Amino acid sequence: RASRTPPPPRVMSSKPSRKPPRPGAVKRTSSKIMMKLDTPVGDPIGLTLTTPRNVVDDVHVVLLSGCKDSQESADVSDTTAFGLPKSAGPGGAGGACTNALLMTVHDDTPDDTWLSTLVTMRTWLEKNAYTQRPRVSCANASFDFRKPFSLLHPRCGNNPARVGRTRALFIGINYVKSECELDGAWNDVDKMRRFAVTAGYKDDALSMRVLRDNGSDVSPTKANITKALRWLVKGATRGDSLLLHFSGHGVSQKDTDAFADEADGMDECLVPVDFLENGVVKDDDLFRTLVAPLAPGASLVAIMDCCHSGTMLDLGYDFTLTDKQFAHEKERLAKKVPLNGSVLGECKHAAAHFVPNAAKRAARFAVRTVDVACEGASEILQRVAMSVPLKGLRYGYDGVCKGVHKLTGWRVALGPADLNANRAVAGQVVLVGEYRAAKK
Repeated sequence: RASRTPPPPRVMSSKPSRKPPRPGAVKRTSSKIMMKLDTPVGDPIGLTLTTPRNVVDDVHVVLLSGCKDSQESADVSDTTAFGLPKSAGPGGAGGACTNALLMTVHDDTPDDTWLSTLVTMRTWLEKNAYTQRPRVSCANASFDFRKPFSLLHPRCGNNPARVGRTRALFIGINYVKSECELDGAWNDVDKMRRFAVTAGYKDDALSMRVLRDNGSDVSPTKANITKALRWLVKGATRGDSLLLHFSGHGVSQKDTDAFADEADGMDECLVPVDFLENGVVKDDDLFRTLVAPLAPGASLVAIMDCCHSGTMLDLGYDFTLTDKQFAHEKERLAKKVPLNGSVLGECKHAAAHFVPNAAKRAARFAVRTVDVACEGASEILQRVAMSVPLKGLRYGYDGVCKGVHKLTGWRVALGPADLNANRAVAGQVVLVGEYRAAKK
């Protein structure tokens, strides 16, 4: 810090203090001084719109990836250094992203937001000489990174008792007996499966599927992965919680689509076990299969522990910290400072987000109300049109017409008369008559 000019000496008052300090008393420090951070935050932390055409409203879709598109994700031979409890799952090999995430959620830090989870994962990875940087992306601007990290729908609030229908898909590929063989993908699936069940996901055949190349589970071929992805979102409704975890290889290849939408010109892809014969699963296919058809109000959390996974779902918004923001948040967590520096700041943030979110919910409710009202009014009008009074008027009109014809010989009809069949044709109102001489 730069040196400062010392303040002038304080002039002591001749009036004695009201209460002398007690021996051994600790001097109180202002909460504002305690909450001051040395590292500037730089630009305000927030979401960045990256792919406008892929913004999907009224859904909760979040992707936690192990690295950026240009990076590789590490496969750790021994995960003991992560310090996970035995209840977390088997030790041995595993992916750096999966184990860093589990290490973060199993610690005793009270700050468990999406932001703090991302910062803690990156801090631990950098501390242990891993260059990969985890990142988060989301489907729309309603995602609040200050909310607690959870695999469940946001409305559950990490309370398993409030969980609706759940579905989870776990894919772990070790590429056995190949040149690109991994060691820890199967272990990652076991650990994430245990964590998901603890979080509130149901562990049964109807709610959970596992794909691994271990000979006993369903083989993670391209066809089986595509089929399982469709199963994951099929029949999803408002309030459902969906989870996708992938541990394996990821690649980046040139975007050859006619309408290329990748900022770097590359497609990020998942590598199935039969990639040599049938190719890879592109990020465009993942978006069309998982995100685009997702039911309004449903939740999907995807965790990708593979290389080049930063934009694996091609979501509309990106949440990435700059170096300044990361350093600021790292110091904040180390000093246990609240996210906005004070309780008042937290209240201001909650109020600022409540107004636009409430307005958006009110607008959606108004649109749904108008739709329902219009459908109801249309049905009522149809029933009135077919009601008894109108039928009675029609029958009365026909009776009058027959009576007039019988007495006068004139035919009265609504519309031009068909002279051949003597039947009324729909159209303008006219009076067509014919004179018939009375018999003697």
